[in-house]
Amino acid sequence: MRDDSFLSSTDAVATQSAATGFLGLSRNLWNLSIILAISQFSIAIWKWQFGIYIETIIEPWQMGITFSVGTFSALVGSFVIGALTDFVGRRWTLVIGFVPIFVGLLSLSFLPIWPLIPVQFGLIWYGLASARIMSRAIPADEIEASGGKSPARKIMMVMMPVFFVDGFGPIIGSYLLSIGYVPADLHRLASLGSIAAIIAAIVLFKESLGEEVIQKARAGAKLSARQLGSDFWKLAAGMIAFSFFWAMAIQYLGNLSVNDWNVDTVTYGLTWSAFSLFGALIMYPASILADRNLKVALFAAVAGNGVIFILFAIGTGVPMMYLVNLLWAPPFMVFVGAERSIVVVTVPEEAKGRALGTYQSLMSGIAIIAAMVGAVLWELNGSLRFVWGLAGIAMLANLVILGLALRSIKLKREP
Repeated sequence: MRDDSFLSSTDAVATQSAATGFLGLSRNLWNLSIILAISQFSIAIWKWQFGIYIETIIEPWQMGITFSVGTFSALVGSFVIGALTDFVGRRWTLVIGFVPIFVGLLSLSFLPIWPLIPVQFGLIWYGLASARIMSRAIPADEIEASGGKSPARKIMMVMMPVFFVDGFGPIIGSYLLSIGYVPADLHRLASLGSIAAIIAAIVLFKESLGEEVIQKARAGAKLSARQLGSDFWKLAAGMIAFSFFWAMAIQYLGNLSVNDWNVDTVTYGLTWSAFSLFGALIMYPASILADRNLKVALFAAVAGNGVIFILFAIGTGVPMMYLVNLLWAPPFMVFVGAERSIVVVTVPEEAKGRALGTYQSLMSGIAIIAAMVGAVLWELNGSLRFVWGLAGIAMLANLVILGLALRSIKLKREP
């Protein structure tokens, strides 16, 4: 399913990718950032309080199942979308990915009941996986065209508007809840945002993957471990433990904040906003920093995230929650750029979509088990502080494995 009107323009788009515009992005990448920002509204307005909301409907073990189903759907979505985008191009893959988000949100707004909640959440996360793959695969096309120059900047700056929307989402959602709206209303409003994202993707985005690259992908192996290269698998091996312990705790951030930190739901939403807005503001200098040395940047970012998780385990009160969220933004933003940049610059041009999809699928597969483990530990200990503390300490311990993996990876790109 392709738009033939864009086939003849792929060479022109590829040529334009070598020339950068405002903040290092071409016009097509800025259009992509607008589309992703619109789609993020479909997530940002309600996701910050989803764990708190469903805790009033279902039991902790059912919450674990819900998050695991969502992660499994993201795994499947990442694998399917990663392959599809190399074979049919970026544009229609991007459009198709927003459809399950709309279906999941609309059904969740009318029927928030067990056992439908895991199915609805799974549909949303399947579509979100598509947006995440596209947010890296499309900049990867331009990174390839520019000879691998400034990969972190391109990947991170595409996400800058997304984080601004992510920052304002909880503010809007908190306000609507404070004046009498209920979570179901937020889900219905978010479903309209997914429709707007579909329309924007059709109207604004031009195909970024050259026809010759698509044909090369179709002619080669559909998925070959050897095709992705040894450096890809070294990175995956170094990041598996981090992904497990991250997923074990992160889904329950809202519950930790409200139950253990004694922060009300609205204030928690505002601390989320502070994190995202500050992250968006520092994203450009963070991208420059990451591009200087991707491997050192990733190592430092993982260490920073581990420390933050420990702070979440021991802290309490509103002032410290604001402080921890602001401290969290720099290592998180550097992590966003450095991790996927290493994936992008270590694989062939015709396999970048599949590499990103395979990597995300691997990490999602680990996260399926991790979310359930986190829920079980929460139920056994009666507190999420233990879960977050254990996750943070384990992340720091994994730095030994990650350091050995990164040391052996050779990045073939321009400085």
